[in-house]
Amino acid sequence: MTVATAEVSTSPEAEQISTVGTPEQLAQAKEVIKHNVAWSAGAGLVPVPGLDIVAITGVQLKMINELCNVYGQTFKKSLARPIVISLIGSLGASMLAPAVAMTTLKLLPGIGALLSGTALAGTSAAITYGVGQLFVEHFQKGGTLENFNLIAGRCNFKKKVKDAMNEKSEVTIEETPAQA
Repeated sequence: MTVATAEVSTSPEAEQISTVGTPEQLAQAKEVIKHNVAWSAGAGLVPVPGLDIVAITGVQLKMINELCNVYGQTFKKSLARPIVISLIGSLGASMLAPAVAMTTLKLLPGIGALLSGTALAGTSAAITYGVGQLFVEHFQKGGTLENFNLIAGRCNFKKKVKDAMNEKSEVTIEETPAQA
């Protein structure tokens, strides 16, 4: 039996790839992110603690799969899942503690579930937006899941999530004049 393995790159040189994505791919990718940010926010409203986090992670993996399709890349859940988990873990306690607290509040009937769901929905949308933007930038440069630079990605991801949380309107992806 042959077992296929792939190594996720951690060297800064791995990100030194020229831009190869097309404007059409970028437009499609923005739509993929837009739809999955909305799905992620909805998943944050799931009233069962723990199940909400599973649903949000599922949406993020679905989004990466869709982005792989846009860029003609092979999706491997065995590579994508650890990348997503590592990225989210890189946010640190200061950013993740409120989200964990919010999901725990769902145990309180009524107002606890309502307050925690809305707060987690916004946080999950921002995190999903950051994941999507990070992968689009990587795929636009010709990257694959196999050569994703996790070290550089973590720093970039944290900034994208902070920006999305500070400017909630940008989480919906920049609108073109035709959409306004």
